[in-house]
Amino acid sequence: MTDRYEAGQWNVLCDRCGQKFKARQLRLEWTNLRCCHGAGTNDCWQLRNVQEKVKGVADRQAPPWARPRPPDIELSPNDVQADDL
Repeated sequence: MTDRYEAGQWNVLCDRCGQKFKARQLRLEWTNLRCCHGAGTNDCWQLRNVQEKVKGVADRQAPPWARPRPPDIELSPNDVQADDL
């Protein structure tokens, strides 16, 4: 039935299934393929997945405030008494 004459239409092949349709029955897909869509077709046209457009949210890894590390205290074994423990 696609070989019939329609003013302003021409016969084209679907890039996905390879069958012949009129130009009005094809749509440009997000992959730049012309695919059949609508009644009387194989409905090869696919909508782009919305998850491909999701953008990440920045996650701050640093704490809001911090203190510098205190200096190490060096003790010899004779500096520690039993009362210190």
